[in-house]
Amino acid sequence: MSRPRPWLAGWLGWGLCAPWLWAAEPAPPYSREELTELALRHTLEAGEAAWKVSGAQARLRQVEAARFLPRLRLESISGLVPAAEGDIFNPPRDTSGLRDLGPFTQAELEFSQPLYVAGAAHFWRAAREGVAAEEAVLAGQRLELGVEVAELYCGVLLAGELGALATDLRKKIEEKRAEIEDHPAIPLSGRYKFQLALVELDKQQALIAQQRGLALAALAWKAGLREGEEPALDSPGLAPDSAAVPSLDSLCALALACRPDWRRLQAGLRAREAMVETARGGYYPQVVLSGALRYAVAPHRTDQHNPFVKDEFNYLNGGVVLRLRQALEWDLIGAEVDRARAEYEELKAKERLSAQGLRVDVQRAFGEYQQALAELGAATEARRLSRQWAKEAQEAYELDPEEAKELIAGFEAWAQSEQVYYEAVYRHNVALARLEKAAGGLPLRRGQ
Repeated sequence: MSRPRPWLAGWLGWGLCAPWLWAAEPAPPYSREELTELALRHTLEAGEAAWKVSGAQARLRQVEAARFLPRLRLESISGLVPAAEGDIFNPPRDTSGLRDLGPFTQAELEFSQPLYVAGAAHFWRAAREGVAAEEAVLAGQRLELGVEVAELYCGVLLAGELGALATDLRKKIEEKRAEIEDHPAIPLSGRYKFQLALVELDKQQALIAQQRGLALAALAWKAGLREGEEPALDSPGLAPDSAAVPSLDSLCALALACRPDWRRLQAGLRAREAMVETARGGYYPQVVLSGALRYAVAPHRTDQHNPFVKDEFNYLNGGVVLRLRQALEWDLIGAEVDRARAEYEELKAKERLSAQGLRVDVQRAFGEYQQALAELGAATEARRLSRQWAKEAQEAYELDPEEAKELIAGFEAWAQSEQVYYEAVYRHNVALARLEKAAGGLPLRRGQ
């Protein structure tokens, strides 16, 4: 199998508060965690969530930059101007405009520094919470990808186990078919049952191979591997994930602290609250310190020192002013405050419903996991009993070939219990991954 190109290690370029450091792309076989990281990287590179985080951070930098010297500009022009020697008492003799040309340079530096702007700190806080909200969306995407990869990963393992089971069962049937067909004491139904079982196994093996191929292709696409590459999995087989699952109340409490959708809602509430205070700041005056420094020089023109003579080519001046700005549009400001408060209250009402929905979601995932755990226990016991049945039927057949009918029944029960067991393992592992997502990414599997 071809090896994927290595990726350079680097920080996630969208500047999360807790960025992930990605090492070089791991070589196959891949673990479930490695495939999840590859899927996250691939999705972020092609998706819009990371760009939204980048945009929110750019807006935050703009707000932060506006706190200190939001206006600081230097403008400079240079060119050629006609020479002019003299003043109002000694004007130049040549006034034709065709005099010698000389260099001219002009520069102007302007600055503006807010001293008091009501609501500016709240506006900065709203921008910061906007970044937190977009980062929560990104974290939610990561959890969703974890569940999708878990389903595909366990699906590939399930198909492999069922394929191995069908191969093993076919081998056992082939070993016994010749003995049964040649034995005169075996009833006709026993012989046909073996033949029909082989036909069914052929059909099941083809179906399992197709499903495994589709699951591998989906897993490779999700992880961003090259087209046509089938990822090798670093797992000996499908086995139940061991987990330490806390109580339902603890899971609900953890979800309220960790779930990305809840964190996004809380960040949105804080941002809306800050925008209310920002809008209310319109009632208060703004105090801004502004100033400029201007300089111009033209060596071929006489510097005019008379204050009543306007000289646009030789000067050095500047000044600082204190500006006071007061908005008097009280109705417009009041309407803006009411609009911001309405948006905050709208999100506040959504918070109450979301808290209840979050608990229901955790309860549903917890119930599905408990049901899957119970089904796995029952499937494990049925597997143990069917194996014992098949073993005893085999021993009985060896002592008395007329017990072939019991041997066939034991084989059928054993094959069915093995299939039910591995399907129960798949549902258990997927239910555990969904419970981890519902709890906000809380690692429940041991060994993570």
